[in-house]
Amino acid sequence: MELLGFGLTYAMAALGAGIGVGLIGNGALNAAGRNPEKINEFRTLMILAIAFADALAIIGLVVAIVGNSMVG
Repeated sequence: MELLGFGLTYAMAALGAGIGVGLIGNGALNAAGRNPEKINEFRTLMILAIAFADALAIIGLVVAIVGNSMVG
């Protein structure tokens, strides 16, 4: 049962991060389509935003590991 809790905890964090990364990419491509000469600025901001979204997934993994170690 603990493994199910671990899997669900991390799955929720990974799902949220995946959706966030998709929305970030969508926004960056829309911005690049409207203003193609600033693609380098958009790319820099997109990579920074994706790093923050992935950091939330890593925090979710840590929470899942700590929560699983407290139960078991």
